Amino acid sequence: MADPDAQVRNEQLVSQLESSGCLWDAAVASAFRAVLRHNFLPGRPLDEVYEDSAIMTKMGDKGVPVSSSSQPAIMGIMLQQLRLKAGYRVLEIGTGTGFNAALIAHLVGRDGRVVTVDIDADLCEQARANLASAGIEGVEVIQADGADGWPPAAPYDRMILTVGATDISPHWLDQLVEEGILVVPLALAGPVQQSVAFVRRGDALLSSELTTCGFLPLRGQMAPPPPTADSGGLEPWLQGPGQPSGYDLPAQDLRAGFESWLALTQNAYFRPRLRAEDAPVFGLRGAAGAALVVPEDDDYPVLIFGEGDGAAAALAGAHRAWAQTRPQVDQLRIEAHPIGGEAPTHASVRTVQRSNFRFIVTTTS
Repeated sequence: MADPDAQVRNEQLVSQLESSGCLWDAAVASAFRAVLRHNFLPGRPLDEVYEDSAIMTKMGDKGVPVSSSSQPAIMGIMLQQLRLKAGYRVLEIGTGTGFNAALIAHLVGRDGRVVTVDIDADLCEQARANLASAGIEGVEVIQADGADGWPPAAPYDRMILTVGATDISPHWLDQLVEEGILVVPLALAGPVQQSVAFVRRGDALLSSELTTCGFLPLRGQMAPPPPTADSGGLEPWLQGPGQPSGYDLPAQDLRAGFESWLALTQNAYFRPRLRAEDAPVFGLRGAAGAALVVPEDDDYPVLIFGEGDGAAAALAGAHRAWAQTRPQVDQLRIEAHPIGGEAPTHASVRTVQRSNFRFIVTTTS
């Protein structure tokens, strides 16, 4: 018998996710009601478990988090992006506690198959124990580098990453059926991530949905390069204090998604760290300078570094254009084409080339 208190708290959480609008699919809501999160976070207080928050579960070197139980809201959104049906074969990369794999297993049913891969043996062992304790069957937990997918059980109808990626592995495309869906937290510019639902069409992946998210990064072969901790590897002009441009960004516009829009639509977007102790800043790069939004208490002035007058004008212009209609990232589409293949020729708002894939950003309008 499930803990009655846990059931009550879980129902409160699911109802909260439904009323907020992030959980709208009845099947996914049913999975959250049937699979209780505390079974995958043994020993944690129920007050903590049934908050709509991510919970760190493993720390790596120097106290850096390497695994977590994801926030239930984004879990629900991504499972809805995945559009699961009974009988589907699913590959998950990033097992963590096993909670997400359990939800997937509930959605695909006894005729489905769920394979979940994690790079850490101890996480795999704990996930297996959690799944067994929760009475979840039909999930195969594999210790492996997710960059390779898992060929023995391929092909898959659906794939999902619960870790952030900066590129797509060719193995994921190869192991996904035609018209299959890959859901991946993708960072095309700095740390800004979008959960992208890609549909396979031949050798290309075409997005159907985007939503802003934040996940711990992939480890192993496809781990992103470490973030720059100081200005030593950046242009010398970034070491200066910066000069006021006279243009400020409203804090509410940053919260409303302006940076995410800028990151996906401007090739000149970048996000350095000026010094290790500095708050994150972002802006546009020019040929010999940059304009950066540098937080100062509750103000967000645009500062000019080096010969960044043109970049400052471009940043102000981009903000004014965005403020007219306040578009969101779900109005954008992303195409992913393998490097070496035929490049699309249609108009785009941004192109990002990585080692494996070229990403083309377009608008839906």
